[in-house]
Amino acid sequence: MVKEAQAQEKSISDSGEIVLRGTVERVTFRNPDNGYSVIQIQTLEETQQITVVGSTMEELHSGVDVVVRGNYIQHPRYGQQLQAVSITVAEPSTPEHIERYLSSGMFHGIGPVTAKKLVEEFGEKTLEAIYRHPEKIARIDGMSEKKAQAIHLALSEQEEVKEVMRYLVEHNISPGLANRIFKRYGQRAIEVLERDPYILARQMKGVGFTTADSIALNLGMQTDSPERLKAGVYYALEKARDDGHCYLPEDVLRQRAGFLLGLGEALDLDPAINELIQDDYIVRVDTALYLRPLYVAEQYVAEFVAKKTSPREDPEISEIEVEAALSRAEKELAIQFSVEQREAVQLAAKHPLLVLTGGPGCGKTTVIRALVRTFMDANKRIALCAPTGRAAQRMSQVCNLPAKTIHRLLRYDPLSGGFLHGHDTPLEEDGEPIDVVIVDESSMIDIQLAKDLFSALPSKATLILVGDRDQLPSVGPGRVFADLIAVKDVKTINLSRLFRREATSSINDIAFSINAGITPDIPTPDGKTRVDAYFIPKRSAEEAAQMVELLIADQIPKKFDIPTDDITVLTPSNRGPLGVLALNEKLQERLNPAENKPYVLVNNQKMRVGDKVCQRANNYNIDPYGVFNGDSGRIHSLDPKEKLLRVELWDGRIIDYQERDLTQLALSYAMTVHRSQGSEMPCVVLALHESHYTLLERQLIYTAVTRAKKLLVVVGSKKALNLACQRTTSKKRCTMLAEEISKALL
Repeated sequence: MVKEAQAQEKSISDSGEIVLRGTVERVTFRNPDNGYSVIQIQTLEETQQITVVGSTMEELHSGVDVVVRGNYIQHPRYGQQLQAVSITVAEPSTPEHIERYLSSGMFHGIGPVTAKKLVEEFGEKTLEAIYRHPEKIARIDGMSEKKAQAIHLALSEQEEVKEVMRYLVEHNISPGLANRIFKRYGQRAIEVLERDPYILARQMKGVGFTTADSIALNLGMQTDSPERLKAGVYYALEKARDDGHCYLPEDVLRQRAGFLLGLGEALDLDPAINELIQDDYIVRVDTALYLRPLYVAEQYVAEFVAKKTSPREDPEISEIEVEAALSRAEKELAIQFSVEQREAVQLAAKHPLLVLTGGPGCGKTTVIRALVRTFMDANKRIALCAPTGRAAQRMSQVCNLPAKTIHRLLRYDPLSGGFLHGHDTPLEEDGEPIDVVIVDESSMIDIQLAKDLFSALPSKATLILVGDRDQLPSVGPGRVFADLIAVKDVKTINLSRLFRREATSSINDIAFSINAGITPDIPTPDGKTRVDAYFIPKRSAEEAAQMVELLIADQIPKKFDIPTDDITVLTPSNRGPLGVLALNEKLQERLNPAENKPYVLVNNQKMRVGDKVCQRANNYNIDPYGVFNGDSGRIHSLDPKEKLLRVELWDGRIIDYQERDLTQLALSYAMTVHRSQGSEMPCVVLALHESHYTLLERQLIYTAVTRAKKLLVVVGSKKALNLACQRTTSKKRCTMLAEEISKALL
């Protein structure tokens, strides 16, 4: 029987795929989130080890026998590999392989000594004895009944994993997704999927309706079943939320859900919509349909704002005190405040809610400093915050006062998924309620975060929201900042006088032209004229990418004496020759070449010491102060064997990334414009091309341009620049916040 198994070690399946059986010699890489693995296996027929890449739900170890099905490919960098469709652990067939299998580390309680004893006693029947006769195992010298049962349980659990895996694969679920499903639901995976396969789209990040629907149909669900129709309607609203909408008009929702379900316009969705309303998943307001959490958030924010619009009957800071504070601030800063800036500080002393907006260079930061001085002189407790870590640090530096991210201020609790500060536990300092909360970069606040922040304010606290209404709106749903400005009863100061502009500066002029819908005339380099903004035309995306590389690695550092660390490449997209992924790979090879340096493989990217990296998700457990989406740094050191990266963040903290956290990191030589919000960079190189067509719009390019402090270089096509200046798609979001505030004021 052993000889037959060995003879069948390599075969060709009916589909032409290669089927190999071999022993794992080394696990080079494994992504714990999706099971993607790179392993070296040894077969009897091959003299050299074979590199296998693919996903498997089972955690592999050296010494384990596997059956691999797939095709050979020629990787441009790593040479020949077997691209696996499936990798499954096979029970070993020889005593030698059984011993290696049992001592591989997969089974708790079985080490090399125990494995050797078992195989010496039972030979080829060892696994059968463990599965079916644990009482025989207990009779071995040095073995107890308790340990025999533990060994039996360890192998039985492994068999249950295989059973779940077989079920998932049989229903056309990829090994990577199967791994994630089992990781989330364990032995309940089959039960969970058979009861409601659409739960995957609701509970698992990255699994959309299409994937869950495919699984549901493979499990036998009818295309017009009530469960499927409800899932389609609900997901259409979730997708709208991800696109920034708080609600959808009912006719638009029907159209989107019908398209999603593939059942045509004649589909009757009334029962599905009504049942979702009855079950309190969605809310109908006239012809608008909301996800319930978004409706609740919008209503709360509207009522909160309406209560804060009237001036205080008895201001706690007198006009004389405000004028004295302004005079002291003018002396300290060696400036003279404009009429608008003085008015902003005066209104903040009288009104419980003030919105302060203005473009780059209009003095928003100066007003924040004056506000802090005024409230500090009046002995008020002040909290400074911003949506991003960089913006918070900038506030702290200019105000000489601690500033936090909004999440840190509210004290996010990862266990509950909520905040420790809220309606019942308002913000406080030394046991006393906070008097004033000043929020910078407020255009980045979505409706749900606004609800969380506003609910945590003490009832008498003053709230001051500062931002640029012309930047990109929040990534999350709504456009809170712009909606507040749109309500005439909300006290708003619009700073229009330009302060931060030298005679030779043109970055702000470009930003204001874009904001006005006018395509700016950005000069092309002529080798003579020295300005702070240039446009370098390139016809193709590939040519533009080459130019970006040349600018970063050579021309800007040499001609402008700006180090590469101070240069940030921004682009609208992730994909394509001018996307984040391709640009990062190109810039990494140029700025931090491999040269046989050790590396850790993260999301198929080789990360090395010295690489610029960026955090892609909020992580509250990795450090007492948390690491947040958009935080950047450099790899300080690494351990390939332990799959450990040590990163020095932009704020000087050293963060250890264990294997479980690595997938949250990405190279950041280039980043999307959205991810750059809340940050300022000495030099910005902006890639802009027709290949970004669907993403080109005014607020995006305005946001990109206003990130640059000293130098801006746009690389791409004039056509793309012109198109971006004309489009204003970001402002078209379905939100009723402004209307709801007006209603609440009646």
